[in-house]
Amino acid sequence: MGIQDFGQEIFRCSLLIQTDVMKIPLIFVRDKRYFSLPSSKFVNRRVKNPYPGGKKHYVYGEPPLGIMYLSSILKQAGHEVTLSDQSHPEYSDEKFVESLIKERPDMVGISFLSNVCYPAACSLSRKIKAALPSTKIVYGGVFSTINAEKIVASEASVDIVARGDGEGIIRDLAEGLDKLDDIPGITFRSEAGEVVETPDREMIEDLDSIPFPDRESLDINYIASLPLTAPAVIWDRPFTTLQSSRGCPFDCVYCNCPTFSNRKCRFRSAENVLKEIDEIEREGYSSFCFIDDNFLLKTERVEEICEGMIANHHSFKWACEGRIDPQVNGIFDKLSAAGCDMVMFGIESGSQRILDSMKKRTKLPDIAKGVANAKKAGISIIHGFFILGSVGETVEELERTFTFAERLKINTFGFNSLLAFRGTSLWDEAVASGLIDEEKHWDKMFAIHAIHPDAIDSKTLFKLKAKFVKRLIVKKILRNPLVAAKIFKRFLDSMSVRDLYQLLRS
Repeated sequence: MGIQDFGQEIFRCSLLIQTDVMKIPLIFVRDKRYFSLPSSKFVNRRVKNPYPGGKKHYVYGEPPLGIMYLSSILKQAGHEVTLSDQSHPEYSDEKFVESLIKERPDMVGISFLSNVCYPAACSLSRKIKAALPSTKIVYGGVFSTINAEKIVASEASVDIVARGDGEGIIRDLAEGLDKLDDIPGITFRSEAGEVVETPDREMIEDLDSIPFPDRESLDINYIASLPLTAPAVIWDRPFTTLQSSRGCPFDCVYCNCPTFSNRKCRFRSAENVLKEIDEIEREGYSSFCFIDDNFLLKTERVEEICEGMIANHHSFKWACEGRIDPQVNGIFDKLSAAGCDMVMFGIESGSQRILDSMKKRTKLPDIAKGVANAKKAGISIIHGFFILGSVGETVEELERTFTFAERLKINTFGFNSLLAFRGTSLWDEAVASGLIDEEKHWDKMFAIHAIHPDAIDSKTLFKLKAKFVKRLIVKKILRNPLVAAKIFKRFLDSMSVRDLYQLLRS
């Protein structure tokens, strides 16, 4: 038994030390704008030739790894767990609450990521609390961690908020709902109605000790799609996601990851990641995406993972996301040889001044070189994320961003507005400037162009964006018609012409 196996065995044995079996449903709450169903063309093909596993509900969206990890922890401890995802085509709050009334669970875990999902989470937890007043409702996720005290203080349907890594917390809650004061890392409402925050819980340092996610308990087949307004299929293969690290050491002004992870990045070993890749292959998956905040951060580990995939003769198509720093230029050949078919880069701007104001800590020449090297290595799709509407950004700088995107060898792209939300330094600056009332608006997010006097106004920004995106699409097609044709063919293999038109129009 290796060191990693021994660590997992210790974790497993510690989970088995408990007395009562609890019933714990876990649900992932979604914002409807971030998932959708595929076209009838895709569905008809899958009806005739379904993916393995008998899961027929095909959904554009990522599997909710958070609750899937928690399910593995609870099941190893002998508890009864059910998983639900609001993206399921047959899901409704009413059906979910009806199932809870029949099940009479001890605790319900509700997980979601951001501000946009909070209203839906509150709506659901209120329905649950009305039907089952004595059932404890627990919130978890990034938004919940950052806003724990405010959630418990303002939302009567929420009993407990789990802060940070949830694996140890869910285990402790399952074993000690009557001893909340003894559980680190939670915020809860006492019997007297007071908000109580226990000390922060230490982060899980040995990520290899955590069991792999429970991928069997959700009756959904998810589809790999590009992160666009209108999703586009990138692989017509059974798809899942993996997380090989947690956290990010950088401090970009628009990101709440530094607040959530304390600017610390923790890594699973390459050996442990390769074991999970072997497992998902046995389970019938043939495509996946690493959802790490920055998969490319530790290049030696990335190379080791790629070498293992090559040695094991895997035939996956897969994707990852990362920053373009100088040290990544030497790994693209290895990524491509291991089956990496798409890399998503956070490029953000074509103005170095704007990049510096975002505290991005990247350089335009490095970005251009990195994208070129990734494409030269044979990676099929290079996707670029861009952010518009920074404080002080001029029309000239905005156009420079689109001109930069035209020059880069990216195949697909997304342009989003700069947003301020709690947990980001951008939010703190807006609060300090009197642009946001934190007590009143803590659960909201604001586009900088809508609130800041030194940003391009909303009307002008949207008009320029539409103009420049059209120009960008036309130039990409005219400069590389063969590449554009290959991309469109990939999409049309699983999308109707109408869907593709909607994608371009959006």
